[in-house]
Amino acid sequence: MVITHQHIVAHAPVRICDLGGWTDTWFAGHGQICSLAVAPGVTVQITITPTNGSATIIVEAVNYACTMRYPDEMADHPLLMAAIAEIPPPASASLHIRVAAQLPPGCATGTSAAVAVTLLAALAACHGHTPNPATLARLAHQLETDRLGLQSGIQDQIGAAYGGCNAITMTAYPHATVQQLAISDHTIAQLDQQLVLFYLGKPHISSDIHQQVIARFQTTPAAQQLLDPLRQIAVAGGDALVHGDLVAYGQCMQKNTEAQRALHPMLISADVDAIIALAQQYGALGWKVNGAGGDGGSLVVLCNDNLPQRDAFVASVHRQLPHVQAIPIRYSPDGVQVTVHTREEV
Repeated sequence: MVITHQHIVAHAPVRICDLGGWTDTWFAGHGQICSLAVAPGVTVQITITPTNGSATIIVEAVNYACTMRYPDEMADHPLLMAAIAEIPPPASASLHIRVAAQLPPGCATGTSAAVAVTLLAALAACHGHTPNPATLARLAHQLETDRLGLQSGIQDQIGAAYGGCNAITMTAYPHATVQQLAISDHTIAQLDQQLVLFYLGKPHISSDIHQQVIARFQTTPAAQQLLDPLRQIAVAGGDALVHGDLVAYGQCMQKNTEAQRALHPMLISADVDAIIALAQQYGALGWKVNGAGGDGGSLVVLCNDNLPQRDAFVASVHRQLPHVQAIPIRYSPDGVQVTVHTREEV
């Protein structure tokens, strides 16, 4: 008797530099976002073993150093549990699912969305299906909002599913069109050399930050006008990247961070301001608080093309803020990718 084993590997990037973020939310109504997909991201591996007895599903959450049986032992990991419930594995097989993100949890780079996209893609592959990026992004967004009741914009899931540089036009929440912008190889090489991602040493919880901003919007109708600059910055940032103008792109990053500060002063932390001050001293072109902002999370800095000056800047950050971690990143032109390996055993 021949037993067929399958090993599925799925990878997806995360997103940074989310110009126009906050305009992809339900309370914004419509929006413009331009973000970059980068690696390292998220990897999901699924080993499928046929069984004649009762099937089991074991989930290994590498970043949390825990291994759980689905569903009884997964109360502390609702997103993983919701994804498995969305696309249940074949009933005739036991699964070992390994989920690993190469960035710290709560890094404000859309990691949870990338986990959802990657796991859904891998689970679909268990059934021989390959959902398109739009479908994966929509399903992953629904996991967080409909199943789990969390606050979430739409851009993080799109970034993981599509990869590359995305100009997202949200016509009416949550419906959007996605245009993948063509960036030259030279500009990509510059971004890889000049972008530095700083993890601020502790996670942030974006849903909590959303609630604070939503409260302001509900009590201050004029606050809606604060979203218009963000929409305009996203369009200008995309144009700058297409034309290879990193000086203009850096200015968009700076303007976006100040527009976030105008939304709510708590969105820009003391650590972020300290890094920005150093970035200015070392001639950086721009800086952008990733995601919702607030205490914790991450900041991305676009340094100038003087590499020794970039290295001196990073060293200065480490001296003054030893809890801050610089994380190497590189542009990811591809979104979620799935490979399936089959092995037959007699």
